[in-house]
Amino acid sequence: MIFHRFILGSFVTNCYLVADKDTKNAILFDAPADADKILDYLKKNDLTLKKVFLTHSHFDHILALQEVIDATKAELFLHKDEEKYLKNPELNLVAEHCDKLNTPESYQLLSDGDELPLDSINIKVIHTPGHTQGSTCYFVNDILISGDTLFAGSIGRTDFPLGSFDNIINSIKTKLMLLDDETKVYPGHGFSTTIGKQRKENPFLI
Repeated sequence: MIFHRFILGSFVTNCYLVADKDTKNAILFDAPADADKILDYLKKNDLTLKKVFLTHSHFDHILALQEVIDATKAELFLHKDEEKYLKNPELNLVAEHCDKLNTPESYQLLSDGDELPLDSINIKVIHTPGHTQGSTCYFVNDILISGDTLFAGSIGRTDFPLGSFDNIINSIKTKLMLLDDETKVYPGHGFSTTIGKQRKENPFLI
């Protein structure tokens, strides 16, 4: 599996691209900013973007979404509880940071436990409400894309509209902490970590 991390935009947001080595079909998790950097990487590596999955719809994770979708015609996926955030500038925080943001009209809605294979890559949907109501982590083969739910040494903020501290803690403890200690975690901001390290050292979980 090809794996690449982008660090994009003024909010230093991570997004991740995975692809099948043989078919060169690719999947993107979030599209924070700088669509040209994402598209250039695809072109230089002869990759075809087939799907885009959102961990959540806060503006710093979707600023480049429309441009990426328009350029690649990739399918967009997000959790069904996140749909209301995508178009609402108050919920996705666009109203505070941007004049306007266009977002795709066509997308598919996900539910907890859904599995979506693409060639050698299997994606399992893990609904982790708390940062937003539809926040979602993705178990991709043997790694976890955790969005703004779980960070190295911290958790996602819950003071944004419809956030919930109790829900995010419950999501992490009852879903993410069930994964093996060796599971590599790739968050929406900051450095990668492992489930085992967070189980032992994350002050919100001890």
